[in-house]
Amino acid sequence: KSEFKVEARSLFEIYLSDNKKSKYICANEIVIDRGKSARTMKADVYENNMLVNRYEGDGLIISTPTGSTAYSLSAGGPIVTPKVDSLIITPSAAHSLTSRPLVVPASSTIIINFSKTNDSIQFIADGQIHDSLDCTSEVRICKSDHVVNLIDFEDTDYFETLRKKMGWGKRGEQ
Repeated sequence: KSEFKVEARSLFEIYLSDNKKSKYICANEIVIDRGKSARTMKADVYENNMLVNRYEGDGLIISTPTGSTAYSLSAGGPIVTPKVDSLIITPSAAHSLTSRPLVVPASSTIIINFSKTNDSIQFIADGQIHDSLDCTSEVRICKSDHVVNLIDFEDTDYFETLRKKMGWGKRGEQ
């Protein structure tokens, strides 16, 4: 007989300052990309009002630890355990070999501004919410006061689950 536990997972809020002034709450990740444009997207990313980098590439993935094993991981981002309260910024198809994923504290406020050369910017939250932005839009991301409670069984091992799902330690066909 297995007992369960309730595990609180962080959420983050996204504020879009555009013509609609939208607000979203996200559990896994947001994706900001070049949309239909054939050009790279250029975005300035700030953490607590300090410039982190000007990213140029297909886009950016900002994820919670819960979302770190999804799209962020496939774009080269790190696996971050849910107990590490953080945000992960992962460039997608960066136009620079030195653009690397970055993990910042969940208490950070991330602000993203865009170059005037961007003619199409797409915003996606948790793969469900789609919105179009333009070069004058600003994206602000911060930790939400809300959490999502997930049920987990006491005998569940996070790393064992990762080993099974990721095929860690397996060589060839078995």
